[in-house]
Amino acid sequence: MFFKIYKQRNWPEDGKLIFINQKLIENHIGCAKMIAFDRSDSFFQTGFLLEECLPGITADRIVFGPESGREFYKKLALLVSKIHRIQIENYGYIGNGIASYSSFTESMIDKYDEIAKALINKKLLDKNSLLEIKKPVIDKLRIIESLPSVLNHGDLSTKNVMVDKHGELTLIDWDDAMSYNWIADISRMTYWMKFQYNDYEYAMYRHTFMEHYSTDGANFDFDALESTFHVWIGLDYLNYLASKPQYEDTLTYFKETVDKLSL
Repeated sequence: MFFKIYKQRNWPEDGKLIFINQKLIENHIGCAKMIAFDRSDSFFQTGFLLEECLPGITADRIVFGPESGREFYKKLALLVSKIHRIQIENYGYIGNGIASYSSFTESMIDKYDEIAKALINKKLLDKNSLLEIKKPVIDKLRIIESLPSVLNHGDLSTKNVMVDKHGELTLIDWDDAMSYNWIADISRMTYWMKFQYNDYEYAMYRHTFMEHYSTDGANFDFDALESTFHVWIGLDYLNYLASKPQYEDTLTYFKETVDKLSL
């Protein structure tokens, strides 16, 4: 069994993990079966989760060679394709199954403002520079307003992929799951890959994933939007990584993606 105690009373949202677990099971997608999620226990007032412990190891502990790495990202693409076929009503925080915003753009604007406020309070970035970045980011994201809202894992990275002895993959840790379009989820994956691989490996594994990823809505140009999402994601992680060793590398890549906004 796997036991987790949460730090916050309102995260993850009430009902979300139960809803996602049911959806994964309904769609025959492998997952750790949830046994209990409770915020009524007087000893664990912020909530706890009890779920099945899956066999295997997380993919971040595996050293990939070119062939094994390509095979991993091929399998991951097929798995994520299945997940992105699960449509969610509206965009943003999922809660009990219906997300908060009827508009993708409005959900992104509110989340941007929330992140920006935290960065300003921590004196990491100033208000004017954040406003200058906001307009081109939101303008570009409006292009994909019509893409369907689907289940996003919210933290697609090797640390959240279990690999069993047969090489089968299962996504774990759905705490950050949201309802956005498919590009948002995959952009977060490629964001993490930038810090995990050298340029050759990044290009190879990214190409392998995109070659095998397929959903009904996957007809937009991912390349055209990826960098814009990396700006938005980068802001989030600058906030999260403040005062941590990874902050400077995150800031350097953030500046690179901001420069691309004007191209």
